[in-house]
Amino acid sequence: MDCTAILVAKTRDGNDRFYVKVALFRALVDGFPSAMARATPHWLHEIDHTADVGINVTAPDRNTLYERAALGTFGVLTDLTTVEERMSKKVTVEASDPERLMVRWLSELNFLHTTKHLLFSRFDVEVSGPDDALTLRAACHGEPIDRDRHPVYTEIKAVTYHDMKIQHHDNIWEVQVIFDL
Repeated sequence: MDCTAILVAKTRDGNDRFYVKVALFRALVDGFPSAMARATPHWLHEIDHTADVGINVTAPDRNTLYERAALGTFGVLTDLTTVEERMSKKVTVEASDPERLMVRWLSELNFLHTTKHLLFSRFDVEVSGPDDALTLRAACHGEPIDRDRHPVYTEIKAVTYHDMKIQHHDNIWEVQVIFDL
């Protein structure tokens, strides 16, 4: 599956556009969606938005949706093909609804990136509980930033709630995420 997604970013005044090409992903393992694709996957699309950067992610199930949103986030930050699985980090977040869980999840990953200087290229996510008391447990696989091997395209200031919605229809899960750069 070779398709390309481009994330659209705009300057603060909303005039000049520049594009951040999403990094290429690794090959799917046995067709299972939680693995990375070799080319920018069909499930990651640009959002033409007045905010800094937006992604739209689709998945066949809830766990994969959270995994892919994390991959899309790190695809904004770096070329994921350069990130090796040299270490794992356990992450647990809780929230009172699916959108809050997504923001807390991606915010925790961004916190680890900015404070511990980590990049992740694979995520094993399990979401449990009813929609009003969700828990996400994940193993995040990656490595510390190596400036000689990892291009850092930008920094994410915040994962926003702006226009965030998680939908489930026709056996497809979908989320839209806007990042403040």
